[in-house]
Amino acid sequence: MAFFKSIIVPLDGSELSAEALPAACLMAEVAGSPITLLRSFEGVPQWHADADLGRFSGSLALAEHDRITAYLTAEKQRLQELDVNVPIDVFVGEGRAETVITDLAGREPERLIVMSTHGRGGLSRMVMGSVTARVVRSVSNPTLVVHGGSPVGPRVGRSLDNVIVPLDGSAFAERSLAYAGELARACGAQVVLVRSTRNADYLRAHTQWTRLDDEGGFHFGGPAEMASSMVALSREYMWRKAEELETRFGLSDVEAVNSLEEPADAVVDLARRSRNAVVVMATRGRWGVGRALLGSVADQVVRRSPAPTLLVRAPLRGGKFAPATASEDQERELARV
Repeated sequence: MAFFKSIIVPLDGSELSAEALPAACLMAEVAGSPITLLRSFEGVPQWHADADLGRFSGSLALAEHDRITAYLTAEKQRLQELDVNVPIDVFVGEGRAETVITDLAGREPERLIVMSTHGRGGLSRMVMGSVTARVVRSVSNPTLVVHGGSPVGPRVGRSLDNVIVPLDGSAFAERSLAYAGELARACGAQVVLVRSTRNADYLRAHTQWTRLDDEGGFHFGGPAEMASSMVALSREYMWRKAEELETRFGLSDVEAVNSLEEPADAVVDLARRSRNAVVVMATRGRWGVGRALLGSVADQVVRRSPAPTLLVRAPLRGGKFAPATASEDQERELARV
């Protein structure tokens, strides 16, 4: 799985940020990619310096750099003692945390960023304050967000058994399929495609059938018939995508699930029932996860799913990242659920 050239794990010294490490190690071993443990510090303010006491800005900054290097080195040694069999580097950057992270990640679009979140109040309450939120909004790199802060810890095992992919029928959502296929092929995981359609009660409550029939010239036969038709079309679409995945990646275990739940509920329920799972879904990248595909579904999944969520942006063609075409950019703006 060569499209993850390397993996960046930003840490801040807290237990919460360190909860991203198991998922990062799993991805690194599956992909055969090196890990970079990153931590930043901001420049020492001038008012901290006092020449009379031998306190100079340069020496204070150097001392902070050495302290952080020692912390990251200790984390590196701990991972090596746990038999993490990939190269591990440490990187200390001076500056605002989100700037250091995005600058390092931006040098290689193939780098995966792995960060953790409390998941209590959306992306704005992630680890390191709003740093993760700003990183997620700013980078084009794929980003794996781990739900941390749970009494039992994040549900991340030493293997990956299930890859859950939410779809909505658009080509934009299908950008996640290449990542899901590569992951499943690399670790022998099952892929579960999931799509939500509306039930008859919802259609009856939210649709003006008389107006549609009389003014629109359409005849749907009522909410129950339309709901049944939507389910049939959804299943046909997903089985077609399942066959494409099986053919392209040589997979033998691709399942398609049509749900009548709300999209986020359907994904989270699957994640709760699935062993060693990851959710893979497309987002709008620089437009921010608040405007992610499926409306607010990405934000809800990140907050509520016990499984890590891999947010992908740039299309993946032939195992490499590629910029979106003009038509894909237009579709990204028009895609709504």
